[in-house]
Amino acid sequence: MKRNLFIPAAVALGTAVLCSQAQNSSSPSEKKRETRYAIGVIDDATFYSSLPAHAPATLNRVLVEPSAGLKLDDRLTLSTSLIEVSSTYDHTASQVLVREAYAGLSAGDFDFTAGRKMVRWGTGYAFTAAGVIDPPRVPTDPSDRLNLNEGRDMVKTDWVHGPRALTVVWSTAALAPRGTNMRDTTAFRYNVLVHGFDTSLIAGNDRGGDSFGALTFTRVVGQAWEVHGEGAWREQAAALLGAKYTMRSGVTFIAEFFTPPNTPYFNSGVSPLAGRQHYAFLNAGKTRLRELPGWKEWDVSGSIVANLDDHSYTGVVDVNRWFGKHVSSYLHLEIPQGGRSSQYGAALYSAATSAGLRFQL
Repeated sequence: MKRNLFIPAAVALGTAVLCSQAQNSSSPSEKKRETRYAIGVIDDATFYSSLPAHAPATLNRVLVEPSAGLKLDDRLTLSTSLIEVSSTYDHTASQVLVREAYAGLSAGDFDFTAGRKMVRWGTGYAFTAAGVIDPPRVPTDPSDRLNLNEGRDMVKTDWVHGPRALTVVWSTAALAPRGTNMRDTTAFRYNVLVHGFDTSLIAGNDRGGDSFGALTFTRVVGQAWEVHGEGAWREQAAALLGAKYTMRSGVTFIAEFFTPPNTPYFNSGVSPLAGRQHYAFLNAGKTRLRELPGWKEWDVSGSIVANLDDHSYTGVVDVNRWFGKHVSSYLHLEIPQGGRSSQYGAALYSAATSAGLRFQL
């Protein structure tokens, strides 16, 4: 194992040992201290079909993901999550990503947070119009299966009182990855439950940019349906409407319609002359195929992400198989279709097949 790949694993292992010792040596009066620690290792290989002759057809990645947290007296929280990624494509490269590293303090109705943290304000599964400080959504991989998303660097204050909550955030882009369009952002979110609708009002401003506003809602209908939606104004209007339906058998269906303006912020990935875009997302899946040995270890889902304007789409299949509590294998398949000038049809490959082995502790 390379030295730079070994360091995060050693840090996580050392943290686990220290936390374990702290738990074993604590007296009954000190049991308000809670610790957690985990480590994950993923070996992932992606095979591209029908690439140009000069392009490598295989991308290999090894990911080591240590995380640790400490909570004292339900008031002070310390948390960190790192990822070491070693990739081999046309060359070999390694990097360390900091998913989260923050401190939190609770005082009465107030919670204060400082550092890098994952925050999700948008209600959409595959798309978002209102997630102004959310990690980016990838419609073909909305669950972020390799945990590569990083949080935003922020100072955040939450006030929670009964059914109402107010959040104030200032996020800096000083440490943002190169090539992103992030800016220093100040944002406010007011959340309230109204007649069964979990509703949020969002407003803010990007430094050097325009102000923005958004509305989100989520509503559970009966025991099978959930509907959600977002509306936002950021230079122009964007809207999202979606629903989730769960059958008694456990099969889940998700559908979303998303229409963003073709502006740099929403970055549709199409020609600037293409105008407003319209997308659809359809997903069907089930965890634990059957409650029988040999079946309950399997999770399966299939999705279609479509650009309704240029009639291109990508089909996605995910299969996961557990071996006990700590080891699983998976298959992730993407098949783009459409004209060569369309958004999804312009992909250089005819299929991308990822297979991997995951260990979690």
